[in-house]
Amino acid sequence: MAQLLKQKEKKKELDRYDQLLGDIKSILQRGLSKAYKAVDNLKVQTYWQIGERVVREELEHKGRADYGKKIIDNLSKDLNIDRRLFYRIVKFYRLYPIVVTVSPQLSWSHYEILIGIEENHIRQFYENVSIRNSWSVRELKKRIDDKEYGNARKKGEITIRLPRQLPSPDDVFKQSYNWDFITLDEQHTEKELEDALINDIQKTLLEFGCGFAFIGRQQKVLINNNWHKVDLLFYHILLKCYIVVELKSRALIPGDIEQVTRYLTYFRENKMHGDTDPIALVICKSHDKIDVYYSAGKNRDDIFMAEYKTKLPTEDEISRKLEALKKEIRENHY
Repeated sequence: MAQLLKQKEKKKELDRYDQLLGDIKSILQRGLSKAYKAVDNLKVQTYWQIGERVVREELEHKGRADYGKKIIDNLSKDLNIDRRLFYRIVKFYRLYPIVVTVSPQLSWSHYEILIGIEENHIRQFYENVSIRNSWSVRELKKRIDDKEYGNARKKGEITIRLPRQLPSPDDVFKQSYNWDFITLDEQHTEKELEDALINDIQKTLLEFGCGFAFIGRQQKVLINNNWHKVDLLFYHILLKCYIVVELKSRALIPGDIEQVTRYLTYFRENKMHGDTDPIALVICKSHDKIDVYYSAGKNRDDIFMAEYKTKLPTEDEISRKLEALKKEIRENHY
């Protein structure tokens, strides 16, 4: 009898262990699946950024027909990345120039197949049904080989394009803007910074990113019978709101937060016609995140901070400027 009880107890223990083992295997599989998906999503985002940077470089030298091919050849050698992969990355960006249209539900392997489809409407069809039906890469390829689009069209089952998820402000604004296309002295003024950005507005817009439409500089706003001027005013097409940009050629101070808070109130009360709430972006040389957090108060979701970098002049450029200044002084003196 005692032996029988021991056997039953042992069986229960083994059953509990088997259950434990099965549960842990399931947890590991789910965790690994999420990890692999996160890594693949990161790869997609990274390749998009690479494509954007290469295309931006090509635009700066659009007068040279062979420039794009040359930089891809050089980059593939220096980075030890297959040249064909580089071309696919650039093509991927050209087909999906707005990052929010890239679905986190599709892997890079999915996109490698999709960018091989030249017709936009057919590519969108396969993209939509892949997302909706959670197709694997193998299944997507099989459906394309089986001409799923043609069959669905005959049956009148063409899927309407899925609505795209609009970006959030956190997706739009950067923590740092690299304006290395302008050269300014270390002690430059805000006006010099603004002039340089406006003089090359195309590159400025490229660095801001997709969706920014430039409205104007030094836009007047009337607050409490006093005129104020907004440094740069944009409208964001995807966020559907005004973007008030203030430039500070120094570290941030609390008064800067108060300044853009007044601007936001003005735009909410006077400029909104079906738009979403305006957003302020203060771009300065440096700022303290904690100080920003407490200074912004309840407006912190509508105020973004960023730092900027410009290219400093070389010693030769400084020497030439000094000589030109000396010459100007001598001519004015005599």
